[in-house]
Amino acid sequence: MKPEISIITIGVDDLERAFAFYRALFEIADDQIGAGEDHVAFFLDERLSFVLFPRDQIARTAGKPGPAAGTPGFVLSHRADSPEAVDTILEQVLIAGGGIVTPGTQSEWGYSAYFEDTEGNVWELMATPPVN
Repeated sequence: MKPEISIITIGVDDLERAFAFYRALFEIADDQIGAGEDHVAFFLDERLSFVLFPRDQIARTAGKPGPAAGTPGFVLSHRADSPEAVDTILEQVLIAGGGIVTPGTQSEWGYSAYFEDTEGNVWELMATPPVN
């Protein structure tokens, strides 16, 4: 199998709140959003979808009695064009109702920051240095 990620689904506790956050954060047309009674899908391009699904329903679908407590076992990452773009996105996160976990910081790997959405899901923002 050649792995290819085509759908990213994250668990949320409040679907309406999470939708409002991502709707405010993502620059995406209305016709690229699909919603059902129990989910919202953002069709980012022809090959990738980002789906919000109630955390307890994800657990049941996976055959578990309930959602696992604690930090999720993954981090979603977004590669920004520049350190300034990272900082601009952090401003948008705050306006949309999310929180900053760590502000933009320069390291040998680039300029990065972490934020969380309204549901506690963690994202990394990174602007890597240009390749020489």
